[in-house]
Amino acid sequence: MKDSMILTRILALGILGGAVALAQTMGTITISGSIPQAVSLTSVSDAPLSTTSALGVLTATNTSTLAQIPPVVVRIRSNQQYKLSAVSVFTISGAGSADGGQAITASDIGFGITAKDATGSRVATGHTDTIAAKFDYTTTAMTALPVTDGLTPFVAGTNGTLNDIVASNQIIQGSLVSKQGNINTQENFVSLTFGAATLPQYFTPNTSFQAVVTLTIVTF
Repeated sequence: MKDSMILTRILALGILGGAVALAQTMGTITISGSIPQAVSLTSVSDAPLSTTSALGVLTATNTSTLAQIPPVVVRIRSNQQYKLSAVSVFTISGAGSADGGQAITASDIGFGITAKDATGSRVATGHTDTIAAKFDYTTTAMTALPVTDGLTPFVAGTNGTLNDIVASNQIIQGSLVSKQGNINTQENFVSLTFGAATLPQYFTPNTSFQAVVTLTIVTF
């Protein structure tokens, strides 16, 4: 009986010893996440875009030189193809008596992209952009449009103006932009320069006029 109890304990210890020998020596950690479609539109300092550019006082003393705003440069980054649209709200304050004359309108002010640079070292290989034809002033500057008889040189349907973005209108679209990085990274963006110009004329006097242009970028 005593020998039997000893044998039973030996077997039990053997079984326990086997359990220890077979203990788990490897494990896994699963790290998961997702990459959403992302686009950004910033200033040249990579801050939210908010700028004011003035055409100045438009005195009708020169029949051929257009007044223009200082260039507004915008950076586009994306990990997906994108579309950029614009919409404008045009207002006049302190308007004088029309008295049969003509007030300045949104169609008298040209608006569009005057330059595009997509040569950064971190811009996606094979990246392309397509600017809507009427807003493309990269080859023919809006200030180079021929002025005839001192009248507005912008041709409706051909030359983009603020009137073309009274309702939201697509300005440009492109393929994936950024290889890597984030908003702080250099060389991973498309740089777009926006311009606006008008020909000073004998418009109805006003205290001021203003166009607030809102740019919206989305993926598709």
